[in-house]
Amino acid sequence: MSLIPWRRRFASELAQPLSTWIESYFDRPMLENLPEVFRTAGAPPVNVAENETALTVTAELPGLEEEDIDVRLVGNQLTISGERKWEKKEKDKGKEYTRIESQFGSFSRTLTLPMNLRLDRAEAVYDKGVLTIEFPKVEPTPTAKIKVKKK
Repeated sequence: MSLIPWRRRFASELAQPLSTWIESYFDRPMLENLPEVFRTAGAPPVNVAENETALTVTAELPGLEEEDIDVRLVGNQLTISGERKWEKKEKDKGKEYTRIESQFGSFSRTLTLPMNLRLDRAEAVYDKGVLTIEFPKVEPTPTAKIKVKKK
């Protein structure tokens, strides 16, 4: 019995041609109806948590260095992107892989952030394969009643 080499294909790579066909056939977008896991295949898993003082975004990016990660804010859109490179080590010489499940290549993930954050005071820390970005919340402004006078 011979093994056939297998390479993982991301759902997004396969979904694009299929999505185009389905949109033209049914005249409606397919990807917006899919669960989030299929729409973001190949992108890093992201967790968002908040408390009274801050919103914290964590992204799992194992095997990357700080310089391989790009974090950008445009308005209230947070984009985390980068590239995992396939590095074949010398000791792997002579090996033929029959199955590769490691993800490599470019990735990008964009999140829309709420408006009550101090985006200019965001802090990002990368430790042990986890990127943590913390956004302090804006202090709520006290409400005041304005008296209306007769002219």
